[in-house]
Amino acid sequence: MTIAWLVSLGLVVATAFGAPPDGCPSCSATALCAQHQKEESAAVAELVPKLKSKDAFERQSTVSKLAGLDLARPIGPSAEIAKLVAGMVDDEKAIVRTEAVKSLGGGMHPDVAVPAIAECLGATMKELAKIPFGRGDWSPPGAANDDPKAAERRKQREELYAVAGAAIAALRQLPDDRSVAALVEALPQWSRWHEEQLRATTEALMALRARKGVEAVIQRIKVAPVGDAGSKWGGPDKSGAMLRDVVARAIQPMEIEPLPEWNDKEAPDWEKWFAKNQKHFAAKLGKCSLEEMKKAQAGERP
Repeated sequence: MTIAWLVSLGLVVATAFGAPPDGCPSCSATALCAQHQKEESAAVAELVPKLKSKDAFERQSTVSKLAGLDLARPIGPSAEIAKLVAGMVDDEKAIVRTEAVKSLGGGMHPDVAVPAIAECLGATMKELAKIPFGRGDWSPPGAANDDPKAAERRKQREELYAVAGAAIAALRQLPDDRSVAALVEALPQWSRWHEEQLRATTEALMALRARKGVEAVIQRIKVAPVGDAGSKWGGPDKSGAMLRDVVARAIQPMEIEPLPEWNDKEAPDWEKWFAKNQKHFAAKLGKCSLEEMKKAQAGERP
């Protein structure tokens, strides 16, 4: 049996999520028949050794193939296959970690995906915090006076930003209190120098609509400087105004009191707004089920 079975399974399935494979009366909506189970086991067995390849690109490709194998299953995602992919979120190479996180967040079993991605985001934030900043870190890539050590630090950060970005996007699709906790922990570590990640984390928390997540965003807006004139490191810090706009857009579809406008002279009472409107956000999300994951990925959650 070869990995070509992955292709044949995709052709056999061609059915809606949860339906048995066409032409196989022995498969049910919840369990593969003995023959298909044997073929899946053989395909997995062929891939597993490649997860230990010395070639990072082969490891990355293998993670992708396992995710494809899982996605092709007509009875839904496999926790066992997800565990194999989750084992790669701490790979020594960021490209493999990024692939593993994207795969887990792309529809793999939430019982495995949520804790693995949350842990990966936390570990990535710690790695980023350990990379020191030096004078040359602010030079644009390719500058004449570019310091090789600074260039290497920038490269490390960009790779870790990719891992973190994938984790943030994945957790947004997994409505779970653990997703919220991981995003809340990461939020204060992003500054105006990391606007893309700061915005993405805020958007993810607002999409999940958990009370603790929204409260964390409001606190982040509250501590943002008002009327910052800037410094030698750059212009004014506009992160507070940016986050306020992200929240305002997120609550537009809701029947909720509008967020106060940003004021460059004096900050509104953000906590008063939250205290009055927190009832519109879930106190607890619980654990993400397969059904909730499907709804989130289809954009069907409120």
